[in-house]
Amino acid sequence: MIRNDRPTRLQILALLKKNTRMTSKQVGEILGVTPMGARQHLTAMEKDGLGQAEFVRQKAGRPALYFRLTAQANCYFPQNYEPMALEFLKGMEKLEGREKIVEVFQLRKEKLLHQYKSALEQSDLKECVRKLAEIRDAEGYMAEMEENGSALLLIEHNCPIHSIAKEYNELCQHELQLLMDVLNVKVERIQHMVKGESACVYKIAPKDETPEQDEIKDETET
Repeated sequence: MIRNDRPTRLQILALLKKNTRMTSKQVGEILGVTPMGARQHLTAMEKDGLGQAEFVRQKAGRPALYFRLTAQANCYFPQNYEPMALEFLKGMEKLEGREKIVEVFQLRKEKLLHQYKSALEQSDLKECVRKLAEIRDAEGYMAEMEENGSALLLIEHNCPIHSIAKEYNELCQHELQLLMDVLNVKVERIQHMVKGESACVYKIAPKDETPEQDEIKDETET
């Protein structure tokens, strides 16, 4: 059953998820809109990378245009990867030791560092933090940037890796180091969700305050 109190796009996503592929006429009939109206929504989804159109041969007549979801649309549906990832890490720790888990976190940090730096090159600090907040927001961190005097705040209202971070504090340290390496400035974590606070908040110093390795601060570690 498709709930009709949700936005049209979400209803179409649910339909295509359950039916694999459908024509605009079929979608329109179920949602109570015209085929043209359904086609407009489907075309917009295709432009956004969520849908894919394909012609399918029919037993009689011309091929019909069907729409199906792309892998990118999966983000709109419930994913329960975090418990599975945590279970996998615990198994790896049991077999190979905690140091192997830290190596995995380091590989993750290096990969993200490369991705972030590629997206942030040739930007001043404020613009870098703004773009970084957008990237982290798209990754599920519900991130935003705020100004705080001469410093900048990167505020993350959600942690998609929260249960893993609670079990392995090393992951939080890698997150903090990642921000230092990406921005090349002093960064302090002044709020921490793992400690029971409502957000992770990072205070980012002005560019003229050059970071030192021993200056990586987690103000929540008291």
